[in-house]
Amino acid sequence: MTSKPVRVRIAPSPTGNCHVGTARTALYNYLFARQTGGKFILRVDDTDIERSTAESEQGVFEGLRWIGLSWDEGADVGGNYGPYRQSERLDIYSRKAQELLENGLAYECFCTAEALEAERKAQMARKEDPRYGGRCANLSQEERTERRQKGIQPSLRLKVRDGVVGFDDLIRGRVEQDAGIMGDFVIIKSSGIPVYNFATVVDEHEMQISHVIRGAEHISNNFPQVLIYEAFGWEMPVFAHLVLMLNPDKTKISKRKGAVYLGDFAAMGYLPEALLNFCAFLGWNPGGISEEILSLADLEEQFSLERCTQSNAVFDQVKLDWMNGMWIRRLSAAELTPRVMPFMVDAGLITDPTENDAARLTALIELIHERLPRLDEAPEALAYFYKGWMADEVDLDLLTTSKSNRTREDILGVLQESIKLVESCEFKATAMEEHFKALAETLEWKLGDLLMPLRVAMTNRKVSPPLFTTIELLGKQTVLARLNLACEALSTAPPSPP
Repeated sequence: MTSKPVRVRIAPSPTGNCHVGTARTALYNYLFARQTGGKFILRVDDTDIERSTAESEQGVFEGLRWIGLSWDEGADVGGNYGPYRQSERLDIYSRKAQELLENGLAYECFCTAEALEAERKAQMARKEDPRYGGRCANLSQEERTERRQKGIQPSLRLKVRDGVVGFDDLIRGRVEQDAGIMGDFVIIKSSGIPVYNFATVVDEHEMQISHVIRGAEHISNNFPQVLIYEAFGWEMPVFAHLVLMLNPDKTKISKRKGAVYLGDFAAMGYLPEALLNFCAFLGWNPGGISEEILSLADLEEQFSLERCTQSNAVFDQVKLDWMNGMWIRRLSAAELTPRVMPFMVDAGLITDPTENDAARLTALIELIHERLPRLDEAPEALAYFYKGWMADEVDLDLLTTSKSNRTREDILGVLQESIKLVESCEFKATAMEEHFKALAETLEWKLGDLLMPLRVAMTNRKVSPPLFTTIELLGKQTVLARLNLACEALSTAPPSPP
């Protein structure tokens, strides 16, 4: 364990939108910091200059804030241990590397990429593990000067000791590897840019990070990092490597197989609360509780690193959909309205939303609230409230479907009677329901057979929310217009084949 005050970090590379794996790791770090009264830091690892962009960095900030996370220090909020972008810390890495060079713990390497590739191929041909052979480890000052005069810019390599290198992991226990299989590895490239493992170690030390909580894909990085800690004589943080996130077929989640970025999930109509809740279970088991719908506040109370699992986590989209639906039903229709509105606007169903638009949308959301799985499905579910259709677009197959084998003439007669009823009765859902029940008894129709053509006339669909509430929200003028349209479609359609 460490004697340092708890300080944890998330360190994404801004080379794309915020990945769901980054979100999971950020959440666990955030929860650990909040439980222990520690600090949560967001550092930007942007030494991949060619791929890092300001837009991607902003996407990371926005994505993490979208799911409800905040940080105490970072590139956008400042703090006492900055700068928090690696691209702004290059002088720090250079100074630290120079210390290792002066102490004989690192050396300049003038090997070209071509020479290194040739060495690698030769080793593989001999069925050896590829590693640097150390040809520059003992160059004289004259040899180094000669290579510089030829314009060769050296990289810096750490001298790797013999023996076993290992670390204690809070989740996995003791993890070890033979240091000899690594070879002397580069810590500063010939361009002067530090490699990931070197910059990370310097940053963890300089920023006084007490615990490094990150994904299992970093376990292989941890061995060279341990050697760098040893070279400096620095205390190592406590390590905890989270399990991998896999598709149901046990392959690593990737863009090819579905959404992986927070922006994708937002565009698909997932609630941030639901995605956050779902991510919490991707490598953590609360134990002892059956409740799975947990808010961020709930997670702050219940989370513990000790209950993080060692079995890889399956990213089950079906489970996410279920959880999203549960969260949708936790919110009122009024709370959902501002979240659904952008999807309605994008679908072209509402333009320049007004207060009246919002009030009507709230009433419509009440209709579909119990069966809405994702917000992006609201426009399709509600389209018939905003869009009409022509007579030749009426779905005659649905309109004439009847379990009792009713003829088109029978159905036309029912719709004509429905027009008379709507014109004469009180235009309220409860009142109309009673009148239509009475109409079914009078005509000696089963109520379901009578209501199906009415439902299709209103929605051009076989399934809809509660019919009479739908009719009331459509409005009397629209209802009568659609009943007449259905009658027209039945009257002008070619006869059914015998």
